[in-house]
Amino acid sequence: MAAPKTYTVVEADFYDQQEGLKVGAKVEAIPAGSANQLLVTQIVGADFPLEEPYAVFSRQLQAA
Repeated sequence: MAAPKTYTVVEADFYDQQEGLKVGAKVEAIPAGSANQLLVTQIVGADFPLEEPYAVFSRQLQAA
């Protein structure tokens, strides 16, 4: 498994926000099975950990 990289969220819809992914948040993510997706493994500084990795489109994150 690839080591997680740090990203900044630049786009988040309602469902993403329900998971804690808000625009401007720092997250750690790894590549997903699809070339245009990443799996968020951690929200940096979150009050609660993610129960499982959360898939997002790579366009939603920008390398920090």
